[in-house]
Amino acid sequence: MKDEITIIGTPISPYVRKVLAILDMKGIPFRCIPQIPFTGDEAFTKISPLRRIPVLQIGDFTVPDSSVIAQYLEEKFPEVNVYPQDPEARARARWFEEYADDHIGRNVVYNLFFQRRVRPAVLKQETDEALVDKAINHELPKVLGYLEVEVPAEGFICGDFCVADIALGAMMRNAFWSDWTLDGAQWPGVAAYLGRVYAHPAMARLNTLAESMLGTSPKEHQAMVDAHFAA
Repeated sequence: MKDEITIIGTPISPYVRKVLAILDMKGIPFRCIPQIPFTGDEAFTKISPLRRIPVLQIGDFTVPDSSVIAQYLEEKFPEVNVYPQDPEARARARWFEEYADDHIGRNVVYNLFFQRRVRPAVLKQETDEALVDKAINHELPKVLGYLEVEVPAEGFICGDFCVADIALGAMMRNAFWSDWTLDGAQWPGVAAYLGRVYAHPAMARLNTLAESMLGTSPKEHQAMVDAHFAA
């Protein structure tokens, strides 16, 4: 279909799951092509110059970057909102989206998930244990300390479930998939909050898919993705 939305990027990526969760919440049909980041041919480089994922395609229109895509989808399909309507709450949601995507993504997920899961399995390279140690013993305690103060005792970080919860939950899930365990006694607020986030149907479905893809050959991923979204 000419106007069908295609998302290029593997659901194992927290950035891709952010966009797919938004599409799910908005009830928008789409197709997902599970491209691995930092790889791909010249055609992929043309639509994603940094070879990052996700990339959205609708006909001849393409745009990369999960936050740009999220805001595009919010403006294009405003019937169901994933950004709060109150200006202060919307600004807060954008901040936590940025905090998750940039700070947690760069200093935790890259140094932990990328090192423990991507480098050995995909790139056939050794894990940089110094970066893993830095993520677990230096970066994660700072992130959890900040979130422990910011997350509410009930509900979600900006009131209703929104892009901030999706972004934070997606990033932290990849940390869990890196053989790291959250100490619920030390960070009870974060543990309870993430439990509520992961119980949301959009997050639960995508986490189930991504977890099933971990450890399987990339050659199997398209069939797994197609079967999941067809169900």
